[in-house]
Amino acid sequence: MRKHVQFLFNFLASFCARFGVTPNQLTVIGFLLGIASAVSILWGALFPALILLWISGLFDVLDGSLARIKGTSSALGAFIDMIFDRVVEVLFVIFFALVFPESSLAVMAFLGAVIFNFSTFMLAGNLFQNAGEKSMHYDAGLAERTETFIVFSLMLLMPDYGVWILWVFDALILWTGVTRFIKILYQVRENDKNGNTKNK
Repeated sequence: MRKHVQFLFNFLASFCARFGVTPNQLTVIGFLLGIASAVSILWGALFPALILLWISGLFDVLDGSLARIKGTSSALGAFIDMIFDRVVEVLFVIFFALVFPESSLAVMAFLGAVIFNFSTFMLAGNLFQNAGEKSMHYDAGLAERTETFIVFSLMLLMPDYGVWILWVFDALILWTGVTRFIKILYQVRENDKNGNTKNK
């Protein structure tokens, strides 16, 4: 769906560029709004947390769009953006578990699945040639950033079912990581056959 709405993000990013806003500034704003969303859960303000979550997501999209418009995309900026995203996700689920303790086990499974999935994502980014617009190869999977926002939104809107929603998402994240891991193993084996990799 992203390609069908990217023109809107480009328009907003161009608007930001006119006022001298930098991609890094948008990244930081999105990060702070994401933290504010997570903190709002602790206060029991679930609807404000939902609004802040999606506004932070907008800034998370705009920073990359602005960087591409200005021609300032960089691997460092992409890495920082991804790390900030993971921090927000971790704080969100931890604070959710503090308010809804019955979800604690699902949260621990989520953290483990994210570590595994993110590790395969970074390895794929380093292993596969980048043919897209992003500053590094982006190996898309079943459970990505948009899906995470949708799941978190459902958890906020239906907190009584939050634990079950999260368990299903844990399975999707794990599936994404496993399929990417298999893809990486296949690519490494092919590289070894062609003599394109070195033993470490």
